[in-house]
Amino acid sequence: MGDISIIARRLEGGTRVQFGWSGNGGYFSAVGSRLLRWYNDPKQVEYLFGLGQMRAIGVPGSENGGESRFLSNQPDGQPHWLGRSEREIFSKICFTDYGYFYDLDNTWYYVKPGPFCIKIPLVYIVHHLDDSYMEFDELHRISVKLLQYILGEYRESDPDFQKFLADNFSKSPEEILKDILSSNYLFYRFSQHYDRIRDYLDNWVVAKPKDDMSDITGFVLKRRNDEERIETINW
Repeated sequence: MGDISIIARRLEGGTRVQFGWSGNGGYFSAVGSRLLRWYNDPKQVEYLFGLGQMRAIGVPGSENGGESRFLSNQPDGQPHWLGRSEREIFSKICFTDYGYFYDLDNTWYYVKPGPFCIKIPLVYIVHHLDDSYMEFDELHRISVKLLQYILGEYRESDPDFQKFLADNFSKSPEEILKDILSSNYLFYRFSQHYDRIRDYLDNWVVAKPKDDMSDITGFVLKRRNDEERIETINW
């Protein structure tokens, strides 16, 4: 198994999430583009989740035949899981690579799991695919921007975080950033050497794009608070 993806949604009322497998090969062109094309309003989303967990997502109604296997819905017969928080959506399947999350604003988000789960409007990804119709270069660029934001603009806005960095690291924020960016595996380096920063912050981050989806202008971060955590829909 490889390139595992999940789909998830926040249920009405905001106190539960529903999530499950949506197949392997879960990159944007195989899953995200189909969600935007065929399952991009509440009724279509309700129908999709009513099929249960999926080996592959295809044309609506194709689970009953009439389409090629490539374009067919392929339910695996298992119901979706239920959880109380978006934090749980990657908890049931190991080594999940991609998440697609439908929130109460009737918007699909692309969520890449990692030390920080960066929540990005799925339509933004459409505007930033490479020549091979892949999203990975842009995800790397967003990861760099996030690290720059944490150690730059966010640090400057939060005196408590400034003190935390000074108390826990002998390097300056600029030196920490340079060290992380020197690695080809940014978040591996980050987790190995700067896990205290990771643990200081909530592990979900919201990316804020321009209205025309031409770039990410900033991020919304919260200090970690497991006892009174607020879901990102309310950030």
